[in-house]
Amino acid sequence: MFRISQYMQEIAAPTPLGPKRNPPGPVVIWNLIRRCNLTCKHCYSISADTNFPGELNTEQVYTVMDDLKGFKVPVLILSGGEPLLRPDIYDIAKRAKAKGFLSACRRTAR
Repeated sequence: MFRISQYMQEIAAPTPLGPKRNPPGPVVIWNLIRRCNLTCKHCYSISADTNFPGELNTEQVYTVMDDLKGFKVPVLILSGGEPLLRPDIYDIAKRAKAKGFLSACRRTAR
């Protein structure tokens, strides 16, 4: 609940800042594939159950993953469309784990 009296007190005597924190790095949500076999009305992805040209192959995914690790990205969420439609998704997930990413596979639709 918003209370104007607390807000005014905070303006008059602000709470001191805590110690400076250094966040570990960005969380990356990577849409690995655009294809999706679902048709969820709430989905933001412009997907269909068809292959889309220009998607990265496995080796290209590994190269980008190496770059992300070089940028000290600690968390990698593999998303899409429907990432489980990639035949290499388990290999990609194993590599992400081996590289030390905290990782998860997430569907756009729920």
